Amino acid sequence: MFKKKIRIVTRNSPLALKQTHYVTKKLNKLYPKLEIEIIPIITKGDVLIKNKIKYGKDLFIKELEIALLENKADIAIHSVKDIPNNFSKELSIINICKRVNALDALISNKYNCIKNLPKNAKIGTSSIRRKFQLIMYRPDLKIIPIRGNVETRIKKLDSGKYDGIILAVAGLNRLGIQNRIREIIKKKILLPPCGQGAIGIQTRINDTFILFLISNLNHRLTKIRIIAERAFCKKLGVNCNIPVGIYANFKNKNLKLKGLVGSPDGRYIIQGTRKGPLFLAEYMGKSLATELLDKGGKKILKKYINKIISK
Repeated sequence: MFKKKIRIVTRNSPLALKQTHYVTKKLNKLYPKLEIEIIPIITKGDVLIKNKIKYGKDLFIKELEIALLENKADIAIHSVKDIPNNFSKELSIINICKRVNALDALISNKYNCIKNLPKNAKIGTSSIRRKFQLIMYRPDLKIIPIRGNVETRIKKLDSGKYDGIILAVAGLNRLGIQNRIREIIKKKILLPPCGQGAIGIQTRINDTFILFLISNLNHRLTKIRIIAERAFCKKLGVNCNIPVGIYANFKNKNLKLKGLVGSPDGRYIIQGTRKGPLFLAEYMGKSLATELLDKGGKKILKKYINKIISK
């Protein structure tokens, strides 16, 4: 391959940069003569992190998309869980890297699992999805908001403000601080959000050279899982900052999908599953979402979304 320069835009956070270096390493292995420039950007989401629930997680990727549309970068690296259902038709996310552990983890200096936490233990998380599932499992827990990047949250834990905090296993592993994990929480207790643990590569849909260049980074089976999960969320009309959990995996060469919708107070939860051939991934996601909406999920989501809008 002839020498070519490629520009990669990313959020300027430790985790985002780790993910970008992961992709860069893959590209360098495929194309040793490829010159790569990394362009870090501080997004509005990073500045307005306290309001991410109100404004949506697309704030974390908007500036990255603008850089692509204005041809200031060739590809953008995202955590798939941060990618909204709808984005510019001039862009595509055709390539998804191989997914790592999608589950959540308990980080604690005193306790080794959720089950062994003392009554009224203080757990730090600002995720509505995590909150309602934890309350369903342990109604006595005190869920306290916590903001900041992974390192900032761990510092707050170490200061004694919390008995434990909940973080994604994937992020901890990528940052090399997996030793802080006390328990990887089973999905029957805490179902992950759409796309957690996967890295998405976004580029202009008409840039055939870049599309060809990154095509070998796509992991087919991961993409099938993500297609199902994103179809589920799109049918519900939600992104990952809403009380929804979804997880797709493989069993006996079939795709198995589990999803749920819950009220933020943990009083109501509606869940269901699907199992079928891989080529029906998108259909299964939509079908499961329709089932949960019909069972009461529509009412729960409407009430929650209206509450957020009114703030």
